[in-house]
Amino acid sequence: MVGDMLSGFRVLGFDLETTGLDARKERIVQYALIGSDIDGSHINLTSLVNPRKLIPIESTRIHGISDDDVKEAGSFETHAKQICELVEGSVIVGHNVARFDWRFLELECMRAGVEPPVPRAIIDTLAIARKLRIPGKHALGPLCARFDISIDRAHTADADAGASLLLLWSMMKNYPNNFRGSIDDLEDMVIGKKLDNNMGPGIQDLEPIQGTNGRLRMSEDGVVVAFGKHRGRTLRELEKIDPRYVDWLCSPSSPIPSKIVSELVRNERE
Repeated sequence: MVGDMLSGFRVLGFDLETTGLDARKERIVQYALIGSDIDGSHINLTSLVNPRKLIPIESTRIHGISDDDVKEAGSFETHAKQICELVEGSVIVGHNVARFDWRFLELECMRAGVEPPVPRAIIDTLAIARKLRIPGKHALGPLCARFDISIDRAHTADADAGASLLLLWSMMKNYPNNFRGSIDDLEDMVIGKKLDNNMGPGIQDLEPIQGTNGRLRMSEDGVVVAFGKHRGRTLRELEKIDPRYVDWLCSPSSPIPSKIVSELVRNERE
C-alpha cells in the first residue's frame, strides 16, 4: 500500500526560515518539525529563533519575520536540545531540505557545540519531483498547486513543513510504482544511487564497518557514508567536494568515533 514504507517511523516535515541563503554566514530565525510519531501521535514543534544578528529587510519581505519578532525568542542554543531529540532517528521530509535546511541545521549545531542529530532518512521532495520528471515548475508552491494542496502562509516554516509532508504523500499516491520498496530504497533512489527509478539493493545492503553503527559501509569504490546529507558518497569523493565535512567526521563532534574515521581516511589516501 502507498505509504507503507513510512510505517513504523517518526516522520517529520522540516522547514527553516533564515536571515539569508548562505548557511556559513546566515542564521535560523524560525524552524518547524511537523508530523507524527511512531505511535501515530501528532508532533508540532515550531518556534522563532533569535539569530543574534540583524534580519535583512529582503529576508523579512519573504518570510515576514522582523528583528522585533525574535527579540524574546531565544538563541539557537536554547532550542537545540529539543530539535535534536526529535530529529534523531526520524524520517525527515522537506523541500530542498538536503541542500538548504539540513546544511543550516548542521552548522548551527556545530556553532552551538552540539552534536548534529542523525536522522533515519532525509527525503527531499524537490529531488523526488525532479526524479519523477513531474511536469511544470518544481518549486514548492507550483507543485502543491498541481496536487491541489493549499498552502496558507507560504514561506512560514510550519506551513511549508506541513506542505512538504502532504506533497510527499500526494506523489506517493500518484506514482505508486516508484514507492514500493523500503525507506532506504527511496533515499537511495532520490540521491541518485539507483540507475533507474526501480527499487532494489541499496546502501543498506553494503557491509557495515565495525564500530560505526552502520553509518559507514564498505563498497567496491571504498568507504561509503550511510547517513546525512552526503549519504551514498565515498570518503574519497567528500575529500574533493566537501573536505570540511570530512574534518567534521574526524572531530569529537562526529556521531562516529573520530579515531575510526581518521584511520579510514588515512587508509583511503594510501
